[in-house]
Amino acid sequence: MRGEAAQAEFAACVRCDPVLALRLQLLPVDFGAQPDLLRALLLAAPVAAGTAQVNYAGRWRQSIGVAHLAQALGVRSGAVDVEAAWTAGLAHNLADYLDTDIMPPAHAADWLEALDADGWLADAVRYHAEPLARGRAAHPLVRIVQLAYQLATRADAVDSVDVRAALAALQMGAGEAAQLLAESQVQVRQLAQRFGLVDAVAQSSGGGFDRLARLYAAQAAQSALHGHFRQSDGSSSQIFGLLQDSLRALFGIEHTCLFAPAVDGTLRLTTLIPAEAGLRALAIPPDDGHSALPRALARNAPQQFERGETDAALVDEQIARLLGVARFLCQPLALHDGQMGVLVVGDALPGLGLSPLWRFTLAEYSELLRPAAVPAAAPPVVLQPVTPAAAQGDDIPRDRVRRAIHEVANPLTIMRNYVNLLSDKLGADSAVQRDLGIISDEIERVARIVRGITLAEETAVPAASLELVSVNSVVSELVRMALGTLFAPNKVNVQIDLNPDVPPMPLQKDLLKQVLFNLAKNAVEAMHAGGHLKFITRLVAVDGQRQIEIEVADTGPGLPAAVASHLFEPVISEKGGDHAGLGLTISRSLVERLNGHLSCTSTPQGTHFLIRLPTLQNGQAPLTTTRYGSM
Repeated sequence: MRGEAAQAEFAACVRCDPVLALRLQLLPVDFGAQPDLLRALLLAAPVAAGTAQVNYAGRWRQSIGVAHLAQALGVRSGAVDVEAAWTAGLAHNLADYLDTDIMPPAHAADWLEALDADGWLADAVRYHAEPLARGRAAHPLVRIVQLAYQLATRADAVDSVDVRAALAALQMGAGEAAQLLAESQVQVRQLAQRFGLVDAVAQSSGGGFDRLARLYAAQAAQSALHGHFRQSDGSSSQIFGLLQDSLRALFGIEHTCLFAPAVDGTLRLTTLIPAEAGLRALAIPPDDGHSALPRALARNAPQQFERGETDAALVDEQIARLLGVARFLCQPLALHDGQMGVLVVGDALPGLGLSPLWRFTLAEYSELLRPAAVPAAAPPVVLQPVTPAAAQGDDIPRDRVRRAIHEVANPLTIMRNYVNLLSDKLGADSAVQRDLGIISDEIERVARIVRGITLAEETAVPAASLELVSVNSVVSELVRMALGTLFAPNKVNVQIDLNPDVPPMPLQKDLLKQVLFNLAKNAVEAMHAGGHLKFITRLVAVDGQRQIEIEVADTGPGLPAAVASHLFEPVISEKGGDHAGLGLTISRSLVERLNGHLSCTSTPQGTHFLIRLPTLQNGQAPLTTTRYGSM
């Protein structure tokens, strides 16, 4: 990709790929100015591997053969543009490369309508296999592609009556056609050898090596995508422009729009992504359980909509109609002002929300928002040394801290890679994918903590952005994550009692998750012989303000009076091991950063910790109650 010669060579290679050549022509992005995005596109493109490569090689050789013949017939007749003839010939069997569950073969040519205002190119692909007699009066491009297809796929084509009649219409004879066919076959063999698609394709086992190759391709694509997003100057228009370019290139997504909570609490179209003007007339209540948009916000998870669903909201049907799509994906998306919006992605393939590359693209977008994030409610927690004696002599040198942080990043990357491998290997089992998603989220949470330590060492700690978070979902996710690793091994039965009226609220999810895990871990350690642990969420009114309560209650022996009197003060822990006596101090500080309050009551029958969080954060507009916050 460096220098004119390399770019010309690259263009010649892509010209021989039936899918990538069309994708590059269809994309409005100037890839010459965006090599990072181009590399991400090429590395992320699906490539046939193992035994599937045999069928792929056969389809590809047919594509090249028809393209070469169509181009030669176009040059000989002078009736059509030779590049259009090559493109139509290359794409004649486009349906063989597409997922026919998403687009039936009969509609594969629809992809090409944007390349030719008159539609002749799409017609050439659409009717390439029709009998030659039917196309006798059709546009020359249609007739040339039909003829090229017959010559390339029929053994006796040159001697048949219909082919000779079609050749005569182009003022060509059978001998000349035979010569063109022979030249085409030589060209196909040469290109097949060059690209490793010869007749005797090596059939790999499709085992570990193939998976490792796909993994490294995915990692390289992520690196290229990271470089693409680093072009941002921080402005909203450029950030969303980079995001749209990525969606077009990597996922073929052309139709998008963005909704966000307005002053009155309803979801309305924003101007951050250009969209159909008619969408501005829509205002979606956040408690509309039929619409996929409020559900995505309430559950903080992608939601799919398809036109024709019997119980779908009519507003979703209208959005799909105005976007000109048959289906769309609603993806929760953080915005500059700390609110959560909904990115509506038209004609998204099923399962897109689970794609590792999709999640990475959104993570890169979110990373650009960090410099402009909403200020945190309180400054970062600074823990003082436990005793004056430990202040000087026990400090860890900063260079050791930096080295340790650097080394932590390597196993985190390995773990993330293996999670991706497992995700690909284990298929579409929703329960398994959900567990892997939790593992991936926890790895990313550790990475964010490590990045935060690095930034604290080098610069001021940046303010953290707020997310629209379902407190019930955080509790459910924590219990599911710790069930087999913390609760069950210690003979602790867990009960959750979640009020479905608890609304999503803007806060820092990682902080709440850390507090709940600290409290759960302390409770398990207090119940040495096992016991019962209960998580409860409820809505309460305190001084006329609506608040959310989270109660964590255990059936342990209770706290000794000496411990209870200094419960939230940093002390030397009597537990030994890796316990520093700071867990509850950190937990209270984290709750205070969430504008909340942490309290505790303890009796010989058990200990109850109570977290109270205001439903409004940092002057945010109130959110209408939704009934989709429980799980």
